[in-house]
Amino acid sequence: MPRLLEGEPARSALDAALARVAGLVPHLTADTGPRPPVPDGGPDRPVPADGDWTACSDLIDDPPWLGRVIRSTGRGIGTDDPVVAASIFVQGYSYRVLTLTVACLTASGVVPDASAPATAVALARHWPSRLRFVGTRVTVLDTDPATTPTDSPTLTEALRLVVHQCVELHLAPLVDSVRAGIGVAIGERLLWGNIAASAATAFRTMEGCLGPFVEPLGERFFALAAPTLQDLGSFLVIDTGRRRGWFWERTNCCLFDRLPGAVRCADCSRTPSAARRAAYREFLDQP
Repeated sequence: MPRLLEGEPARSALDAALARVAGLVPHLTADTGPRPPVPDGGPDRPVPADGDWTACSDLIDDPPWLGRVIRSTGRGIGTDDPVVAASIFVQGYSYRVLTLTVACLTASGVVPDASAPATAVALARHWPSRLRFVGTRVTVLDTDPATTPTDSPTLTEALRLVVHQCVELHLAPLVDSVRAGIGVAIGERLLWGNIAASAATAFRTMEGCLGPFVEPLGERFFALAAPTLQDLGSFLVIDTGRRRGWFWERTNCCLFDRLPGAVRCADCSRTPSAARRAAYREFLDQP
């Protein structure tokens, strides 16, 4: 069964897992270290500059400040619409939290504590794209995820832990804080659709690196997740005979095409299903 490590053994296990992940996916890097101090300024706290670390719980626990941060990142990426800015912010934020956690689990059998009190975030080019693990606890599997049955008690407990720490103790409070802080109405389903897509991307990324054993883990994650993550998309396998692909088809739009350039995501729900699948096949048939 998974075992809990604390202190220096936990830090060593997490550093090794993160090094393994970075070797597989160079853009998936994370820091480890102390919790950053609470920013000065009280109710008038300034928006963090690129590279400034902010404890995730400090950001989430101050909805008006989070709202100012989101509006600032929106202007930086070319939109004054707070709904678009919030959608893109949550998508980028949740991608980092979920993908780094899933990557450590699938690549090394290590589940870092990714709850809001145990993490910090930093902006880079107006995106929440850097994550620091500040906690002193990790959970380590006693079996290799690649050779362990997906429905085993070990992997079930590990995936439940990912759901609990990433979703229930981090991204669910983030959604509530975003909706309270941006000053305009925003659909809860929009934000949860982005989180579901980020979770799917996390598993798809690692399936591309590690192989098909990751696919049932992704399915199992969603089966164990709360109702807020249900019915927001589904995995799709396409086999052209030349190559096989594992895709995610979401059921709502993230609004990314409202940014300058009007680029529509490959899995956008506004693209007809037949057109999406034709594009997937064309991609798989490329040399």
